[in-house]
Amino acid sequence: MAMSRSQGIALWSGVAAAGLVLGLIFVGSGGFKRFDPPLAPYAAATIFSAFAIVYRYAMWLQRPPTWLYFKTSWKIFLRPKSLPRNVATLFGLLWSNIVAQRFIEKRSHRRWAAHLCLAWGCLLAFAITFPLSWGWVQFSAGTQDAYWVEVWGIRVFSFDPHGPIGFLMFNGLNFSAVLVLLGVGIAMHRRLFDRGAQAVQSFSSDLVPLFLLFAAAVTGLMLTASYKLMRGEHFAFISLLHAVSVVVLLLWLPFGKLFHVIQRPAQLGVAYYKQEAANGPRVVCPRSGEPFQSEMHFNDLSMVMRQVGISFGSHQALSPAEKRKLIALNQADQISGVPFVG
Repeated sequence: MAMSRSQGIALWSGVAAAGLVLGLIFVGSGGFKRFDPPLAPYAAATIFSAFAIVYRYAMWLQRPPTWLYFKTSWKIFLRPKSLPRNVATLFGLLWSNIVAQRFIEKRSHRRWAAHLCLAWGCLLAFAITFPLSWGWVQFSAGTQDAYWVEVWGIRVFSFDPHGPIGFLMFNGLNFSAVLVLLGVGIAMHRRLFDRGAQAVQSFSSDLVPLFLLFAAAVTGLMLTASYKLMRGEHFAFISLLHAVSVVVLLLWLPFGKLFHVIQRPAQLGVAYYKQEAANGPRVVCPRSGEPFQSEMHFNDLSMVMRQVGISFGSHQALSPAEKRKLIALNQADQISGVPFVG
């Protein structure tokens, strides 16, 4: 079966992303001279994950509704006269929707706490793991009481491994694992005891991501327990188990529910679109004579519907309330045997 144009664009975008990550690993590790072989599975997983993420993102972006929102939002954002205000608005949106995730707080404080723990636990873990597995960051011994942090082979600063900075450095992944486990616990409690959540959840979409996050966090903490409490007992096996769980998580990321983490930043543009539409002219319903929708959104919706092969003819211009009235009138007249067409 021939590949479609959208699939071709997505494929080459994914290949470019994987090549970029590989190139950054090569350059950042000094031609693999500073690359740590035991971390190779993590690095390989990030390369495959980069391909899959960008492939799916490109396919999602080429869907007619998504592409229209994406393209129009950027046009609105980059208008010279509105750019300073739009940049200020962007910082507010980033804080509210990405950092604090306040839109989830409106639904439930428990869901909000779970999302915050999962999001920041994972981001902290990625911020530590990726540079280490790519050979970008290394620790080297200096004097007896000092370690050096090297970035791309350049010594940046030293720290006391037994001091507070050393404690934070060597336990950053443990902190992230605890955050993830807190988030998984709160989310799993909701999945098990909230009947509303049970009614719409699915095993692959809602439970598998939690199992993968749990496995990665627990095996990571087990590594610390092995070398601090068990004198390195079973460290090799636990290390392998942790690597497998993290690799599966990274490879699952583009295909499961966790992909919304990648989509969320692009969806910030919808706020600019809604604001522009709200300030523009509105469409008037021909039956009721009442304005019901922004003209910008109405025209864009009509265009997208034509692109996907959907047409309601003259009924497209009716307000939702009038459409519901027509449905009720037609149903009533069908019952009486005399069809009514608005």
